[in-house]
Amino acid sequence: MFKWMFGGQRVARPEGYDEGRKLFELGMAHASRYECEKALDYYARSISICKNPAPYINRANILCKRIRYHEALQDLLEAQRLDRALANEFSYVLRREIATAEAVTHLYRNGVREKLISDFEDNGEDYVVGKIFCASFGFRHRAWKDGFVLPTIAEFHFFNELDNVRKFDRLDLYPEVSEYLDLYPEEFIDQKVANCPDDEAYRKAELTLHSFLCVYDEKTMIRLRRVMLYSLHERLLDNDYPEVTGSLTDPMPSVIKEAYSFVYGEDYNSDRDDDDDCDLGPVSSSDLR
Repeated sequence: MFKWMFGGQRVARPEGYDEGRKLFELGMAHASRYECEKALDYYARSISICKNPAPYINRANILCKRIRYHEALQDLLEAQRLDRALANEFSYVLRREIATAEAVTHLYRNGVREKLISDFEDNGEDYVVGKIFCASFGFRHRAWKDGFVLPTIAEFHFFNELDNVRKFDRLDLYPEVSEYLDLYPEEFIDQKVANCPDDEAYRKAELTLHSFLCVYDEKTMIRLRRVMLYSLHERLLDNDYPEVTGSLTDPMPSVIKEAYSFVYGEDYNSDRDDDDDCDLGPVSSSDLR
């Protein structure tokens, strides 16, 4: 993501090349620190001064991390056009990245995108979230509606999403993520993300989920991601604390059991009389704003 040189070094340099390269390198510096908004700004400024494949490629990479594959594909195709006019310095990486983006955006070209959008309009966000999560991770939608979740996969996906949003996206668009990041220490999140139960299977399921999510406009996609994160966390809590009712007199702990001992230095005790680390019970996804 952060390694591409500014293209065109083996051909005559066009007007604005040096300034465009400088802005591109500033963008890379910000991207290497996960300051992605600043990186995107510098890539856009670089493009406006000197058309070059490199900032398009790096911008597309961030867009893919934000599950905006369709927009990323447009950048990659433009980068390929520019690269062919220069010296084909990025031909290998562009073929690879375009192939991935085209695979993830295949629902745009087979008529399924329109059906998914209609499904959302007819049935709402909770229904769609359950349906696309189940279709991606391989279990029946009825199980989701009954409150079932595969704890190991759901847990990894939840923390992987927190990690992706904190690194590549805008936290102001994901207020619940900010709250979860306050609840779960960075070290705990890093530990969970470093231990995927099955890398190959998860990557396949994640790309399937991204195929579904990226068919929606950005605002709707963000909303669906937020509802999915909230639903997963609630299910993980229910799974870890089946004896807790979530009432005012029996409040649900705010973090999963494994994190409880990590955060508080002791195992959860259902008899403890301490509400400071507890929520006041679940709310519906309609309360997410």
